[in-house]
Amino acid sequence: MPVFGSSKKKKSDEYCCKIFTMDAELQFPIEATAKGQDLYSLVCQTIGLREHWYFGLKFLDKVSNEWTWLQMNRSILSQPLHISTQTNHSKRPDSPTTSDISKAHILRSPPTSPSASTLSLPSAFSNHGQQYPKGILELYFVVKFYPEDITHELIQDITRRLFYLQVKQDILNMDIYCPPETAAHLASLALQAKFSDYDQIMSLSEPFNLENEALLPLSCFQKIELTKNDWFDRIIDLWRAHALMTRDEAEMAYLKHAQDLDMFGLSFFEISKMQGGNKSNTLSHQSDSASIAAELWLGIDSLGIRFYKKNKLRPEVFFSWCDVKSIIAHDKKVTLNLTSDKNATFTFCTAKSSVSKEILDLTIGNHQLYMRRRREESIEIQQMRYFEEQQKKEKLRILARERQLRLDAEKERDEMERKFVEYQQQMKDIHETLVDYDERMKYQEAAELLARKAHISSEEARLHAEKALEVETQLERCKYEINRNEEEKRLYTRQINDCEQIISTLVNDSVKNDTAYHSSHLGEASLLSSTIEQRRKEAEELKLEVAKWRVAEAAAREKLMSITQLNQSLAATNATAQAQRNLAQSSPRTVSPSPYRPNHRNQEENQTDERAYLNEKQIKQNQIALQLQDLKHVIQARKIEDRLTPLDKAYEENLAVGDNKYSTMQRASSGPASKRMAMLQDL
Repeated sequence: MPVFGSSKKKKSDEYCCKIFTMDAELQFPIEATAKGQDLYSLVCQTIGLREHWYFGLKFLDKVSNEWTWLQMNRSILSQPLHISTQTNHSKRPDSPTTSDISKAHILRSPPTSPSASTLSLPSAFSNHGQQYPKGILELYFVVKFYPEDITHELIQDITRRLFYLQVKQDILNMDIYCPPETAAHLASLALQAKFSDYDQIMSLSEPFNLENEALLPLSCFQKIELTKNDWFDRIIDLWRAHALMTRDEAEMAYLKHAQDLDMFGLSFFEISKMQGGNKSNTLSHQSDSASIAAELWLGIDSLGIRFYKKNKLRPEVFFSWCDVKSIIAHDKKVTLNLTSDKNATFTFCTAKSSVSKEILDLTIGNHQLYMRRRREESIEIQQMRYFEEQQKKEKLRILARERQLRLDAEKERDEMERKFVEYQQQMKDIHETLVDYDERMKYQEAAELLARKAHISSEEARLHAEKALEVETQLERCKYEINRNEEEKRLYTRQINDCEQIISTLVNDSVKNDTAYHSSHLGEASLLSSTIEQRRKEAEELKLEVAKWRVAEAAAREKLMSITQLNQSLAATNATAQAQRNLAQSSPRTVSPSPYRPNHRNQEENQTDERAYLNEKQIKQNQIALQLQDLKHVIQARKIEDRLTPLDKAYEENLAVGDNKYSTMQRASSGPASKRMAMLQDL
């Protein structure tokens, strides 16, 4: 039966079917007679999924208001789907309830809503707001069956991607119990898968805020006294240790670690045992009641069936699929038959008949996959695996080439940085040499200038000495003239005194002599008087000349003193110049800077040895182990005992005795099947 509406059909005969995957939204027009398998095949073909046996379509039952798997062999509209006339974004399967949403945490992811991205058929939805008269159907494409080894059985990248998103959402919604330290480790891997390396994100100019990311389950903040920033710091430290890990590697590492969780891949159901020979009465009594008093939990996964009594972390009894012969479901009663003994049966009841049908559906699907994995792979699987291996080899080759190019680029960058540092140091040395050379040249020029100044000063000193000698000679001559003038002055003075004495004697004699004698000697006296007057004038002139010579002597002495001081300053300058000249001669000769010669080192050969890569990987794993161990100690010290759930206490008990998922399962599967059946009957 075709899914697409025929061109001859009216639009009123078509329904709009919206399929929500974990990261996209698909829209298809379907006919009223379309079957579930047709729609499922169309979805797988649209998203390019070939490993279709792991997935299924789920919808919200309009009668029971519970999530129900779409039956592939029935028509879609014959099943209790809710048909709406408008787009109704209901919640995704196993998403938080309304009460959980009201208590959302800062790191808690909001309830998963349909993705904004839409893949639709152009012919069907040219108008995005078009409403179909028959209504709109909403289904969810989710994981239904899990592989035994998720890291080796998944072939396609799209399969791994959908598993990663599903498991991540289940852990955040606390549908899978995850210890806080493991949740922090998985959060760091999720950040690496989404954003790549931490340092690369921090180098971007855009602000980065972890508060908008769904990182940890809400329980981590309810029972551990760690602040938001403390969790951020721990997760970022782990994130840094995942450097150079690609998105595919990070997602696969996430699934590999999540696979070790006790509740991974398990579908749990509450059941109660049927008691002895009163089974029919008990069943009829339970059919009248709306629910049952749950005594056990039934867990179904890819390996077999598990029965839990105390908690969901420690199975009491485990039956592998090879131990199971058949499972029969009738109404609320389910009967388990083992292959070892036809009398080895176990009958239990569920709350609703729909639960019994789901148990039967999951057991049949898991048993078929279990048996198929133990047979030779089909041609289709071999082709898929070969094609994916070739693609993986090509990706690995490209990745190895990119990694090698990155390593080469990093080596080249480091080499360039090293050379740059060396060049800077050499430039610094050259600059210092040039500065020293300039200083020495300036010092030498200053010394030569001082030497020239000293030579000029010595010449000036010699000239001044000659002038001083000439002045001294003139001074001596002046002294001689002064002395000679003094002698002449004394001689003239003595002559004047003699003349005056003679005159006074003559005057006295003239008084005694008579007039005759006076008249006879009158002419001689007048002559003598004129002579005395002349001598007196000469004495005055001589005094003036002596005064002039004394002024000249004082000026000569002052000039001699100035010349003497100048000679002393010139002598000091000559001594300084001589000392500097001696210092310049004693200093080492100026060495011209050596020409720049970069140090050429032989570049290391490209190392593609796998051992180096494995060693680096081992170092990172050891670093992560130490960080997780430290975080575990912090969590043990900060946990709030009153808020620990039964699962937390069960996990600590298993941890105390050294148990894990695989050891508890091995213990639950030990012994023959009949013995385990007897143990199950006694639970």
